[in-house]
Amino acid sequence: MPVRVGFVGAGGNNSGHMQRVATIRGTKIVAVCDVQSRRAQERAEQYGATAYTDYRKMLDAEEMDALYVSVPPFAHEDQEVLAAKRGIHLFVEKPVALTMRKARQVAKAIEDNGVISTAGFQDRYLSNIKQLRVLLDGQTIGLMMGYWMGGMPGVPWWRVREQSGGQIVEQTIHIFDMARYLFGEVTTVHAAARQGLMTHVPNYNVDDASAVTLEFESGLIGTIFSACFLQVGHRGGLDIWTRDLFVNYAERGPITVHEAGKKKPKVLGVRNNPSLDLDKAFINAVKKQDQSVLKSDYADAARTLEVCLAANKSLATGRVVKLSRN
Repeated sequence: MPVRVGFVGAGGNNSGHMQRVATIRGTKIVAVCDVQSRRAQERAEQYGATAYTDYRKMLDAEEMDALYVSVPPFAHEDQEVLAAKRGIHLFVEKPVALTMRKARQVAKAIEDNGVISTAGFQDRYLSNIKQLRVLLDGQTIGLMMGYWMGGMPGVPWWRVREQSGGQIVEQTIHIFDMARYLFGEVTTVHAAARQGLMTHVPNYNVDDASAVTLEFESGLIGTIFSACFLQVGHRGGLDIWTRDLFVNYAERGPITVHEAGKKKPKVLGVRNNPSLDLDKAFINAVKKQDQSVLKSDYADAARTLEVCLAANKSLATGRVVKLSRN
């Protein structure tokens, strides 16, 4: 029997997931839900599925093994909890929630019902990130700097803090997650931000730029920069320093490794499609009933969210925020 897959959200992210899932042997897309009925119908017709505009009706009517949830951050309601209670395995796009209260509620439902879960942190599946983790194993890392700096996305909800969580939560979360994946858990967060560069944009209340300084359990310190006002000079990724190495990871691109005493840097290119590999890993985990084949579960994604929300709290209070080790 094929893995029966449903989708809540039929926008760009889930459209990509549908295209990839449809190529994976042993899967069948059975249902698509979106608040825009035309979009739901178009996607459903494309894959021979049933269209819905109400995810509750879809969950009641359809037999599904797995569910992809990709909606704007503010639109996370009960999709995940209702699916988990039905034993439906979950792929939730980042950010998985806008509050830790909601994230913990979903994580508990997943744990209570033995549901396999993952989140949309496809960068963990980059072939050169696997190589980088081997390279850094045993190294004492002294300093890191991260970046997600570019222009403002066009969707109107993105520029409203109450709907997106701001750039740190909605976008730069990929860099925060990679920092956790490479360097371990964060203990303290201290952030600063500025506004005033985007006054021409209506209904805009997110930060134009921010800098978030992190302390890790290992003793590593680092700062992650966000910006959404740039017309030129876009930058994404991580710079990493040890005593003998300088590593530049260009977001979803090559990793350049400079080693002391060597004239030429080593370049680690990307040799795979990480988004496809993530989707394959999720479907495989569902088939095998094996969470261990995935590089992140929902609870782990919630810990990345917690770091980003701590940054927002620090921005609001001007204080250092200490994170729980639990």
